[in-house]
Amino acid sequence: MKRGLRRSVVTMNVLWVVGFILLGTSFPGAIPDAEAIPAFARKYQINCNVCHVRWPRLNSFGEQFLENGYQMPGTDDGGVVEKIRLGDVTLDDVSNYIGFLFDVEPVTNSALKRDVTGAEDQTELANVSLLRMFTAGTLTEDVGFLMDMTTLFSQSSDVELGRAFVSFNNIGGMNWGHMRIGRIDPSAYFSVATDRPQFFPLSPKIGPPFGPFGPSIQRWGQTFGSAAASKFYGIFDRNMAPIFPFAPTLYNSTVEAGIDLHGRPFGDWFLYQIGILNGAEERWGDTNNSKDWYVMTRFDYAQSDNFSANISSFAYFGNHNTKVLGGADVSRSRYGVGARIRYRWLDLYGDYTIDRITDLPSGMSATFDDTATGVTVEAHAIVTDRLLLGVGYNHLDAGGVLSQRKSASFLSLQARYYLRSNIALQVRDEVNLRDAEGGTSPARNLRNQFITNVSIAF
Repeated sequence: MKRGLRRSVVTMNVLWVVGFILLGTSFPGAIPDAEAIPAFARKYQINCNVCHVRWPRLNSFGEQFLENGYQMPGTDDGGVVEKIRLGDVTLDDVSNYIGFLFDVEPVTNSALKRDVTGAEDQTELANVSLLRMFTAGTLTEDVGFLMDMTTLFSQSSDVELGRAFVSFNNIGGMNWGHMRIGRIDPSAYFSVATDRPQFFPLSPKIGPPFGPFGPSIQRWGQTFGSAAASKFYGIFDRNMAPIFPFAPTLYNSTVEAGIDLHGRPFGDWFLYQIGILNGAEERWGDTNNSKDWYVMTRFDYAQSDNFSANISSFAYFGNHNTKVLGGADVSRSRYGVGARIRYRWLDLYGDYTIDRITDLPSGMSATFDDTATGVTVEAHAIVTDRLLLGVGYNHLDAGGVLSQRKSASFLSLQARYYLRSNIALQVRDEVNLRDAEGGTSPARNLRNQFITNVSIAF
């Protein structure tokens, strides 16, 4: 009976997805023509699809625009767009520098198994999940900048400074070297960029603090891809705040403080990247003299309008950047590969990472798994000009405290419908592929989660 209930919940959610798709494709004539999204599209007077497969995911041209410090590929910007002089400051129109992203979840339904009594449905209405304001652009030739302020309402109502950096571009020659200095997202140029998922991730539900491992996790769906996640139970930052196993971190963090250099000195087929950071979760200063550093190489097979393919590999070397129970310093590193293939209407990408913890205190190896892995694979199909369908698989082989760690595997079905190029309706269904085991683990007790989402960028 319990299995039947679970199947019926999944079936109902799949039917909702199908119904949404049919509804969206039944009235194509009622939807206005797509328009450009903020800042860069306004500045260069182009449609957003010049840089995006479908917002927010970039195509090959958009990736080169990003690499070139928000300048058109092969240019140094100052000769392309005339600027308004305000004393010693040069600016375009203010609207070319400022944008907003607003994300709301009208309905979220979660089927959980908390204990042996069976599944428990939870339905939430009108949850405003994210508000982000960003300003970005170029100050003068080959000098760009970006800063964003984000509020994650699912975790708190506080406004947090995200990325904030200045970029110096085309150092030594066109596309030879681009340097970012400040609070950066290290994986921005990797085959699978952590901060640019096509379908916005879900937010975990975190309970009040208790017990030796910090706040309890009530349920754990797919937040960021498993390859980007922390993966370990029972680890802490250098201030002894817990690092949750689903949180993006290390090379795949959405923001860290440091210096990053990347470029294509040999042509479009090869990209290098090297960076040095204060350390994982050290965004406001360095609590010791140790630094983390990383290297990444990417090979691009093609970059045409109808076909592109690339493969990347990276190594991130941590140095006393994490603590374990008892306060001892350990070093956490990550190694990974990723690839992306885009052919006409199909976009396929994925990555695999291995995390290692070294310098464990003597005797702790018997109770602590020092290795964890993660796999993320997604496929998106552009069915019509306005409809995007997707399927994703995430598997996390967790590490950390042996008595706490649990692996997780989720399958996701997704649909995203664009009313305009900057207004999207999304439905997403997450299915846990692992047995609930009596509902004793947050990685297992969430059986199914169906979420609706409205995203607006302007």
